[in-house]
Amino acid sequence: MPSTPPGFGPALGRGRVVAVVIAALGAAAGCGRERPDGSPEEAFVRLLGACDSDDAARLFDALDTPTQWAIETVHKAQREARGLVLSGYPPAERERALALLPPACEEELDRPRRYYRRLDDSAAALAEVKRRIYLGSGQPVGSVRKVEGTADVWREGGSIFHFSRDDKGRWGFSELRDRWERSKERALHELDTVTRNAALYQRLPAGDPAKAARKGPP
Repeated sequence: MPSTPPGFGPALGRGRVVAVVIAALGAAAGCGRERPDGSPEEAFVRLLGACDSDDAARLFDALDTPTQWAIETVHKAQREARGLVLSGYPPAERERALALLPPACEEELDRPRRYYRRLDDSAAALAEVKRRIYLGSGQPVGSVRKVEGTADVWREGGSIFHFSRDDKGRWGFSELRDRWERSKERALHELDTVTRNAALYQRLPAGDPAKAARKGPP
């Protein structure tokens, strides 16, 4: 087991952790709907399940709430940008702009798991989590909290994984949050650019070549 990082409190007892994990697995098998993870150990089990199933959509389920919100914001911004490009860009500019957007943004906004699964980066993120999580073996053996609302969980001989809790008590894997917060800022900036460009194209004079190209042949 890795040594406890400096400043961390005492690890939870093995018996309690194993009991929590067994209960979580039993609940997951016995019901057909997802429920919020009420402990970092349960969140770890969900993360492990995503790796075992090799499913990026289940990795999305295991993420903490702020990371999920950031992903959904990126999806919304990209989908809105796609709509503006399709409706307001001339054909030549339209093709170039669409090529910059991931095909995943075509997914409906109420399907964030499908959106995340289709992203190229999601497979790489899942592969890295799998690599780390399979270094360890057995049940999670510890959970330590640096500050209220955060926790770390690991398996024997494996990497330490970081989790956070939202204001509803749901725990989730938090290590991808910074990456997606940056992606959110970038997507919102790109949406602003597309919005301005679409407005400019709409104001082009009637004789402008780009305007004529958009209208098509007579």
